Amino acid sequence: YKMLVVLTKFPIKPEFMKDFEERSKEKFGEHGISEMEGFLGMKILAGRSFPSMPPNNQVVIITYWKDMDSFLNYTKSQAFAEAHKNPPPKEWFAGNPSVEIYEVIKEI
Repeated sequence: YKMLVVLTKFPIKPEFMKDFEERSKEKFGEHGISEMEGFLGMKILAGRSFPSMPPNNQVVIITYWKDMDSFLNYTKSQAFAEAHKNPPPKEWFAGNPSVEIYEVIKEI
């Protein structure tokens, strides 16, 4: 395996969760990422809360890449620049977004 999984996590204030979800459904992934060499797919997850656990007000974008080079090429592309040009309002965020990168070592 060499598949790369990139998680971009957005902590969202509860009162803006619906707005952020709508914006991600409409706009995220619409700027050319799907045409990028080595792009394998994307999922957008909206946090849901479980009764006995703390509230989950995160939206997570998961992208799948053939390898690190494919992802790095995307970060230098016009598609990446377009996707990050008009970010959501700062007041929607409960903290800074974070990016985590993983390599798949086993798949079932």
